[in-house]
Amino acid sequence: MKPFRLLRKAELELEDAWQFYETESPDLSDRFLSEFLSVMERLGHFPESGPKISRRLRVARLNKFRFNVIYQIEPLSILVVAIGHQSRKPGYWRGRI
Repeated sequence: MKPFRLLRKAELELEDAWQFYETESPDLSDRFLSEFLSVMERLGHFPESGPKISRRLRVARLNKFRFNVIYQIEPLSILVVAIGHQSRKPGYWRGRI
């Protein structure tokens, strides 16, 4: 299984989303984080399961929350480039790689 790592901006996006759900309900924030980690575990086992959105990048969708994980497969890990709400401007993360 490949481990994952997050770009600093992706880490901040994860924290922002978690804090938003935490203000709504601690249970909701726990479920959000659990689903994110579940997606990352799946990608660790099956990195190519997310459809390509560019030559190097792929996307994985969270099921119960409207967030996408934009990632790149590296030789030793999965690099998370962005964790964005699905209604956010498409491609806002393109300059990160």
